Amino acid sequence: MKKKGLFEMLGATFIWGSTPIMSIYSHLPGGVFVFFRVLFAFPFIFYFALKHASFREFFSFKNFLPLLISGVALGVNWIFFFSAFNYADVATVVSIYYVGPIISLMLAGMFLKEKITLRIVFCACLAFLGVIVANGGFDLNKGTLIALLAAFSYGMLGFFSKLATLKHKPSVVTAWQILISVFITAPFLYFSDWQLTYQGLIISVITGVVHTALALFLWYDALNYIKVSLASVLQYLDIVFAMILAFVFLGEIPSLNQIIGAGLISAAGILSLRG
Repeated sequence: MKKKGLFEMLGATFIWGSTPIMSIYSHLPGGVFVFFRVLFAFPFIFYFALKHASFREFFSFKNFLPLLISGVALGVNWIFFFSAFNYADVATVVSIYYVGPIISLMLAGMFLKEKITLRIVFCACLAFLGVIVANGGFDLNKGTLIALLAAFSYGMLGFFSKLATLKHKPSVVTAWQILISVFITAPFLYFSDWQLTYQGLIISVITGVVHTALALFLWYDALNYIKVSLASVLQYLDIVFAMILAFVFLGEIPSLNQIIGAGLISAAGILSLRG
Protein backbone atom coordinates (compact mmCIF):
# COMPACT_ATOMS: atom_id res chain seq x y z
CA MET A 1 0.00 0.00 0.00
CA LYS A 2 2.98 2.30 0.51
CA LYS A 3 3.65 2.00 -3.22
CA LYS A 4 0.11 3.25 -3.90
CA GLY A 5 0.73 6.25 -1.67
CA LEU A 6 3.97 7.06 -3.48
CA PHE A 7 2.28 6.89 -6.88
CA GLU A 8 -0.57 9.08 -5.68
CA MET A 9 1.83 11.64 -4.22
CA LEU A 10 3.94 11.69 -7.38
CA GLY A 11 0.75 12.12 -9.40
CA ALA A 12 -0.31 15.07 -7.24
CA THR A 13 3.09 16.77 -7.48
CA PHE A 14 3.22 16.27 -11.26
CA ILE A 15 -0.26 17.77 -11.61
CA TRP A 16 0.67 20.75 -9.44
CA GLY A 17 3.93 21.15 -11.36
CA SER A 18 1.94 21.58 -14.57
CA THR A 19 -0.34 24.29 -13.13
CA PRO A 20 1.90 27.19 -14.29
CA ILE A 21 1.60 25.91 -17.88
CA MET A 22 -2.19 25.85 -17.56
CA SER A 23 -2.21 29.41 -16.22
CA ILE A 24 -0.04 30.70 -19.07
CA TYR A 25 -2.03 28.86 -21.74
CA SER A 26 -5.34 30.19 -20.36
CA HIS A 27 -4.26 33.77 -21.26
CA LEU A 28 -6.21 34.99 -18.23
CA PRO A 29 -5.01 37.50 -15.61
CA GLY A 30 -3.85 35.83 -12.40
CA GLY A 31 -6.87 36.87 -10.31
CA VAL A 32 -9.38 35.80 -12.96
CA PHE A 33 -7.63 32.46 -13.49
CA VAL A 34 -7.72 31.77 -9.74
CA PHE A 35 -11.43 32.67 -9.60
CA PHE A 36 -12.37 30.10 -12.22
CA ARG A 37 -10.00 27.55 -10.73
CA VAL A 38 -11.59 27.69 -7.27
CA LEU A 39 -15.11 28.06 -8.68
CA PHE A 40 -14.91 24.81 -10.64
CA ALA A 41 -13.02 23.02 -7.86
CA PHE A 42 -15.38 23.87 -5.00
CA PRO A 43 -18.29 21.45 -5.71
CA PHE A 44 -15.93 18.46 -5.75
CA ILE A 45 -13.98 19.56 -2.67
CA PHE A 46 -17.21 20.36 -0.81
CA TYR A 47 -18.48 16.84 -1.57
CA PHE A 48 -15.17 15.39 -0.39
CA ALA A 49 -15.35 17.42 2.85
CA LEU A 50 -18.88 16.21 3.60
CA LYS A 51 -17.68 12.62 3.33
CA HIS A 52 -15.37 13.32 6.28
CA ALA A 53 -17.56 15.68 8.30
CA SER A 54 -21.28 16.17 8.90
CA PHE A 55 -23.17 19.07 7.36
CA ARG A 56 -23.58 20.59 10.81
CA GLU A 57 -19.88 20.18 11.57
CA PHE A 58 -18.92 21.81 8.28
CA PHE A 59 -21.03 24.90 9.01
CA SER A 60 -19.89 25.26 12.59
CA PHE A 61 -18.48 28.76 12.94
CA LYS A 62 -16.68 28.17 16.21
CA ASN A 63 -13.00 29.16 16.00
CA PHE A 64 -13.69 30.41 12.49
CA LEU A 65 -11.23 33.33 12.37
CA PRO A 66 -8.05 31.30 11.61
CA LEU A 67 -10.02 29.42 8.96
CA LEU A 68 -11.23 32.70 7.42
CA ILE A 69 -7.74 34.19 7.37
CA SER A 70 -6.31 31.01 5.83
CA GLY A 71 -8.91 31.24 3.06
CA VAL A 72 -7.96 34.85 2.36
CA ALA A 73 -4.29 33.82 2.39
CA LEU A 74 -4.97 31.06 -0.17
CA GLY A 75 -6.71 33.45 -2.55
CA VAL A 76 -4.00 36.11 -2.20
CA ASN A 77 -1.28 33.48 -2.47
CA TRP A 78 -2.55 32.11 -5.77
CA ILE A 79 -3.20 35.59 -7.18
CA PHE A 80 0.44 36.57 -6.61
CA PHE A 81 1.72 33.19 -7.79
CA PHE A 82 -0.05 33.17 -11.15
CA SER A 83 0.41 36.89 -11.71
CA ALA A 84 4.18 36.47 -11.36
CA PHE A 85 4.30 34.44 -14.61
CA ASN A 86 3.49 37.63 -16.52
CA TYR A 87 6.86 39.06 -15.51
CA ALA A 88 9.22 36.13 -14.86
CA ASP A 89 9.85 32.64 -16.18
CA VAL A 90 8.47 29.50 -14.57
CA ALA A 91 11.76 28.34 -13.04
CA THR A 92 12.31 31.61 -11.18
CA VAL A 93 8.75 31.93 -9.86
CA VAL A 94 8.35 28.31 -8.76
CA SER A 95 11.76 28.22 -7.07
CA ILE A 96 11.11 31.38 -5.06
CA TYR A 97 7.58 30.24 -4.23
CA TYR A 98 8.85 27.26 -2.26
CA VAL A 99 10.48 29.50 0.31
CA GLY A 100 6.91 29.62 1.68
CA PRO A 101 7.16 26.52 3.93
CA ILE A 102 10.28 27.95 5.59
CA ILE A 103 8.36 31.16 6.32
CA SER A 104 5.58 29.05 7.87
CA LEU A 105 8.09 27.44 10.22
CA MET A 106 9.49 30.81 11.26
CA LEU A 107 6.00 32.20 11.91
CA ALA A 108 5.13 29.12 13.98
CA GLY A 109 8.25 29.70 16.04
CA MET A 110 7.47 33.36 16.63
CA PHE A 111 3.74 33.15 17.35
CA LEU A 112 3.04 29.54 18.38
CA LYS A 113 6.18 29.26 20.51
CA GLU A 114 7.37 26.27 18.53
CA LYS A 115 11.10 25.81 19.01
CA ILE A 116 13.22 27.46 16.34
CA THR A 117 16.37 25.38 16.19
CA LEU A 118 19.66 26.31 14.62
CA ARG A 119 18.70 23.93 11.82
CA ILE A 120 15.59 26.00 11.05
CA VAL A 121 17.58 29.24 11.06
CA PHE A 122 20.17 27.67 8.78
CA CYS A 123 17.44 26.43 6.44
CA ALA A 124 15.86 29.88 6.31
CA CYS A 125 19.22 31.43 5.38
CA LEU A 126 19.83 28.68 2.81
CA ALA A 127 16.41 29.22 1.25
CA PHE A 128 16.90 32.96 0.87
CA LEU A 129 20.39 32.37 -0.51
CA GLY A 130 18.65 30.16 -3.07
CA VAL A 131 16.34 33.06 -3.97
CA ILE A 132 19.33 35.35 -4.53
CA VAL A 133 21.13 32.75 -6.65
CA ALA A 134 18.02 31.88 -8.69
CA ASN A 135 17.42 35.58 -9.29
CA GLY A 136 21.03 36.11 -10.38
CA GLY A 137 21.77 38.65 -7.67
CA PHE A 138 20.07 41.26 -5.51
CA ASP A 139 18.32 43.10 -8.34
CA LEU A 140 14.62 42.62 -7.55
CA ASN A 141 12.60 42.97 -10.72
CA LYS A 142 8.80 42.99 -10.77
CA GLY A 143 8.49 39.25 -11.36
CA THR A 144 10.84 38.39 -8.50
CA LEU A 145 9.05 40.77 -6.14
CA ILE A 146 5.63 39.29 -6.95
CA ALA A 147 7.06 35.77 -6.54
CA LEU A 148 8.40 36.76 -3.10
CA LEU A 149 4.96 38.08 -2.16
CA ALA A 150 3.54 34.73 -3.30
CA ALA A 151 6.09 32.93 -1.10
CA PHE A 152 5.27 35.10 1.90
CA SER A 153 1.51 34.59 1.47
CA TYR A 154 2.22 30.86 1.05
CA GLY A 155 3.95 30.98 4.42
CA MET A 156 0.96 32.79 5.93
CA LEU A 157 -1.33 30.17 4.40
CA GLY A 158 0.65 27.35 6.00
CA PHE A 159 0.69 29.09 9.38
CA PHE A 160 -3.05 29.87 9.53
CA SER A 161 -3.95 26.48 8.04
CA LYS A 162 -2.12 24.91 10.95
CA LEU A 163 -4.14 27.02 13.38
CA ALA A 164 -7.38 26.14 11.59
CA THR A 165 -6.72 22.40 11.62
CA LEU A 166 -6.41 22.49 15.40
CA LYS A 167 -10.19 22.92 15.55
CA HIS A 168 -11.41 21.69 12.13
CA LYS A 169 -10.78 18.64 9.98
CA PRO A 170 -8.25 19.23 7.17
CA SER A 171 -10.80 18.46 4.44
CA VAL A 172 -13.21 21.00 5.97
CA VAL A 173 -10.45 23.60 6.16
CA THR A 174 -9.57 23.04 2.50
CA ALA A 175 -13.20 23.37 1.37
CA TRP A 176 -13.67 26.60 3.28
CA GLN A 177 -10.40 27.98 1.91
CA ILE A 178 -11.56 27.28 -1.63
CA LEU A 179 -14.99 28.85 -0.99
CA ILE A 180 -13.51 31.96 0.61
CA SER A 181 -11.11 32.27 -2.33
CA VAL A 182 -14.08 32.43 -4.70
CA PHE A 183 -15.23 35.62 -2.99
CA ILE A 184 -11.71 37.01 -2.62
CA THR A 185 -11.01 36.70 -6.36
CA ALA A 186 -14.49 37.61 -7.70
CA PRO A 187 -13.71 41.39 -7.89
CA PHE A 188 -11.00 40.64 -10.46
CA LEU A 189 -13.77 39.78 -12.92
CA TYR A 190 -14.76 43.45 -12.90
CA PHE A 191 -11.43 45.20 -12.43
CA SER A 192 -9.26 43.19 -14.82
CA ASP A 193 -8.96 43.43 -18.57
CA TRP A 194 -9.77 39.93 -19.78
CA GLN A 195 -11.72 37.88 -22.27
CA LEU A 196 -12.83 34.30 -21.73
CA THR A 197 -12.11 32.16 -24.79
CA TYR A 198 -13.09 28.53 -25.30
CA GLN A 199 -9.47 27.59 -24.61
CA GLY A 200 -9.43 29.63 -21.42
CA LEU A 201 -12.71 28.10 -20.26
CA ILE A 202 -11.63 24.52 -20.94
CA ILE A 203 -8.28 25.09 -19.20
CA SER A 204 -10.01 26.68 -16.22
CA VAL A 205 -12.38 23.71 -15.85
CA ILE A 206 -9.49 21.24 -16.11
CA THR A 207 -7.43 23.21 -13.60
CA GLY A 208 -10.31 23.34 -11.14
CA VAL A 209 -11.29 19.68 -11.45
CA VAL A 210 -7.91 18.02 -12.06
CA HIS A 211 -5.23 20.37 -10.73
CA THR A 212 -7.18 21.30 -7.60
CA ALA A 213 -9.86 18.75 -6.67
CA LEU A 214 -8.25 15.57 -8.02
CA ALA A 215 -4.72 16.54 -6.91
CA LEU A 216 -5.96 17.28 -3.38
CA PHE A 217 -7.79 13.95 -3.29
CA LEU A 218 -4.58 12.16 -4.31
CA TRP A 219 -2.66 14.10 -1.67
CA TYR A 220 -5.06 13.26 1.16
CA ASP A 221 -5.41 9.62 0.11
CA ALA A 222 -1.63 9.21 -0.16
CA LEU A 223 -1.28 10.33 3.45
CA ASN A 224 -3.14 7.17 4.45
CA TYR A 225 -0.16 5.13 3.22
CA ILE A 226 2.95 7.29 3.60
CA LYS A 227 4.28 9.62 6.28
CA VAL A 228 3.65 13.35 6.15
CA SER A 229 7.42 13.95 6.25
CA LEU A 230 7.93 11.89 3.09
CA ALA A 231 4.99 13.63 1.40
CA SER A 232 6.52 17.01 2.22
CA VAL A 233 9.83 15.98 0.68
CA LEU A 234 8.14 14.70 -2.48
CA GLN A 235 6.25 17.98 -2.79
CA TYR A 236 9.51 19.68 -3.76
CA LEU A 237 9.38 17.68 -6.98
CA ASP A 238 6.89 20.36 -8.06
CA ILE A 239 9.89 22.52 -8.89
CA VAL A 240 11.48 19.80 -11.03
CA PHE A 241 8.25 18.99 -12.86
CA ALA A 242 7.52 22.67 -13.44
CA MET A 243 10.96 23.27 -14.95
CA ILE A 244 10.71 20.21 -17.22
CA LEU A 245 7.23 21.13 -18.44
CA ALA A 246 8.24 24.77 -18.98
CA PHE A 247 11.07 23.51 -21.19
CA VAL A 248 8.80 21.13 -23.13
CA PHE A 249 5.84 23.46 -23.66
CA LEU A 250 7.35 26.95 -23.44
CA GLY A 251 10.92 26.36 -24.54
CA GLU A 252 12.21 27.87 -21.29
CA ILE A 253 15.67 26.49 -20.53
CA PRO A 254 16.58 27.03 -16.87
CA SER A 255 19.90 28.75 -16.33
CA LEU A 256 22.61 27.31 -14.12
CA ASN A 257 21.77 29.97 -11.50
CA GLN A 258 18.13 28.89 -11.49
CA ILE A 259 19.00 25.21 -11.15
CA ILE A 260 21.41 25.89 -8.27
CA GLY A 261 18.93 28.25 -6.60
CA ALA A 262 16.12 25.71 -6.91
CA GLY A 263 18.43 23.06 -5.45
CA LEU A 264 19.31 25.26 -2.47
CA ILE A 265 15.65 26.08 -1.77
CA SER A 266 14.62 22.43 -2.09
CA ALA A 267 17.48 21.36 0.19
CA ALA A 268 16.43 23.97 2.75
CA GLY A 269 12.85 22.72 2.69
CA ILE A 270 13.82 19.08 3.06
CA LEU A 271 16.33 19.76 5.84
CA SER A 272 13.77 21.84 7.72
CA LEU A 273 11.54 18.80 8.08
CA ARG A 274 14.04 17.43 10.57
CA GLY A 275 14.07 20.65 12.54
